[in-house]
Amino acid sequence: MGGQAAGYAAADAVQALPLVSTFWGVILFGEYRRSSRKTYTLLVGMLFMFVAAVGILMASSGHRK
Repeated sequence: MGGQAAGYAAADAVQALPLVSTFWGVILFGEYRRSSRKTYTLLVGMLFMFVAAVGILMASSGHRK
């Protein structure tokens, strides 16, 4: 579905692997357990930007000719 929505090259470039691996690191392995508040702010910002980029790619797929 990602290839049809955003184009196959974009779907390959923006896979969910960074998102999944970050969640595994934070929740399952506790990698950022003793980090500062700034680290958590940057981590949440990174995840938000990733989700926003995927949403923008999906929204722009209908505007191509």
